[in-house]
Amino acid sequence: MTSPSVAVVIPFHNGSDWIERAIKSAVNQTRPSKEVIVVDDGSIEIESAKLAELKAKYSFEIFSQVNAGQSVARNLGVSIANSDFICFLDQDDYFLPNHIELLIGASNLEDEKFGFSYGDLLRVTESGETLSHSSLPSPHPLMDTQSMISQNMHILPSATLIKRTAFLDLGGFDESLQGYEDDDLFLRFHLAGFTINFTPEPVSAWTINRSSTSFSESMSRSRFLYFKKLLGMFRTDLAAGNTVFESALFPRFAYKFADDVIYSALNGGEHFKERAGRLKSFVEEVRKSKNMKPATRRNYLVATWPLVSLGPKPLGGFLAIALKMAPVLSSLKIDLLDEFLARHSPLKKSV
Repeated sequence: MTSPSVAVVIPFHNGSDWIERAIKSAVNQTRPSKEVIVVDDGSIEIESAKLAELKAKYSFEIFSQVNAGQSVARNLGVSIANSDFICFLDQDDYFLPNHIELLIGASNLEDEKFGFSYGDLLRVTESGETLSHSSLPSPHPLMDTQSMISQNMHILPSATLIKRTAFLDLGGFDESLQGYEDDDLFLRFHLAGFTINFTPEPVSAWTINRSSTSFSESMSRSRFLYFKKLLGMFRTDLAAGNTVFESALFPRFAYKFADDVIYSALNGGEHFKERAGRLKSFVEEVRKSKNMKPATRRNYLVATWPLVSLGPKPLGGFLAIALKMAPVLSSLKIDLLDEFLARHSPLKKSV
């Protein structure tokens, strides 16, 4: 094929502390892109002005939208782009100098079913200090459905090269998700039969921010939406779906929904009602599961009973007592209860 053209798409929302580093890394590539597109996702006026000032230093285009989230901003950028391939970049991450060159080199672009390629990432602090030379905790490349749905995939948009037409054919990022939208997209590439290529080389730097979104309400809500979406794909009223729930979805999400409720109870009860409702829905799926081992089901129902039965204040008091009595409660030999206590003792200390 002729030399492939690449567009870099960067969603921006009040990120002036990092955006220049991101843009600079995008325009200074060993294999230049055709276009760099920054989508301003409803930033406040002063932040938008700071972004606009950078146009005097770097060659890129700005397109603006009312604040609608990162997924919508990315999709808009792809719809505007006039290139064969897309490289996404989050505003607080940055490309290594040979990002595009490495990903194109790892891609079989002659394959009509090519969907995307991806690489590893450095993990860095906000100031750019390297924490780790790899961000992939599990074996890669991921090539089977089980491994893609039983864990976080750790394929970050900032480390990918995506065929634009394939992205559009799949409908882009799910705009209802503000978390898990990357796992959702790349799973759909796999299920649709697209080829996925991989390089073990780091191609980007992933910034670990102090303002983590792990316990944010948008992340909690998106986690539940993604779980329900997976349930729709692998129906639990079918034997195969039951197996998937027991072997993949339960291990992946069981603690997450409980963690959200516990965190809310220990932090003033914000969003408690919504999070307890999500956990109750998950518990019902556990009750209905036909293939789950009775002991696993019983342990989980016992461990989550206080979380779905008590209000935020009583639960907060219960958890405070439980954490103090952890050695005694551990003697009950309820595996999941032991796990909850072990996981949240550090959390309690930080509250």
